[in-house]
Amino acid sequence: MDKNDEFIHVDEEQTPQPHNGQAQVVSPGRGYHWVERSLSEIFVPHFGKWFLAGLIYSIITTILPLLGAAIAMLILILNPLFLAGGYLGASKVQQKTGEITPLQFFEGFNHARKFGLLIYCGIFAVLGAVVVYLFISSIGTESLTAIDWATLQAGTDQAAMEAEMKAFAELIGPYLLWIFLAFIALSLANWFAPNLILFQQQNPMSALLNSFIGGIKNLLPMIVLVLVLIGLGIAVGLIAMIAGALLSAILPPVAAELLLSTLLTAVLMPVMVGIGYMSYREIYLGDVKKSQNTL
Repeated sequence: MDKNDEFIHVDEEQTPQPHNGQAQVVSPGRGYHWVERSLSEIFVPHFGKWFLAGLIYSIITTILPLLGAAIAMLILILNPLFLAGGYLGASKVQQKTGEITPLQFFEGFNHARKFGLLIYCGIFAVLGAVVVYLFISSIGTESLTAIDWATLQAGTDQAAMEAEMKAFAELIGPYLLWIFLAFIALSLANWFAPNLILFQQQNPMSALLNSFIGGIKNLLPMIVLVLVLIGLGIAVGLIAMIAGALLSAILPPVAAELLLSTLLTAVLMPVMVGIGYMSYREIYLGDVKKSQNTL
């Protein structure tokens, strides 16, 4: 066998590899199968329980941020802990060791690895803040404050809004490539990290580094995953537009938008958790196989 292909899996069932926590390379097509396995093995068979758990998570993360910027920032920083609870649920149903509970997304707060997860939340928040600070410093605070953000937020004056959007685009244009690369790097560092902390007992820094390495080694399946999610996003967006129009006919616009956002998060969050968990299993545990419950 060609040494370059030594750790490349095809889209067929493979024997799980030892739990050494090191990333393997999987074939690009697995990006699609992560979505398929999330739906067929984790979400759909337990739809009612996942929806209830997702609804409670969605209500808390939607309503509490309205109480103030500090609370909104705290919930954003602690989001990996919520995700960890979801990953624990995905593991239970995929391994058939338990059931989803209404407070599933809060199980990470009581897990034995909660302190490692809390440290990870802090490290990732600092990394994000440093990246934001560097870009703001490069662009210049005076240039950013010169943008009429109130006009953009109001959205009532179309001509003024277009002028401000053009000015903002010209301002950040030279930095778009770097912003994109920074976003990709942070996303890859975060994608597998909570699972590595939970199931491989890695420390937060090692989990961040190994998650980034795993993402880089599997960039092609990650790109396929993004393309599949874009396609699903378009379909969901069309359905949401129709549902939003119906809700707006019977509810005030703000209430209709809030209700629709809450329901969408209740459905989509468990699916994304399943995708993250299945991609972790395939890349770090070698659990590459056809779905047990093909849709």
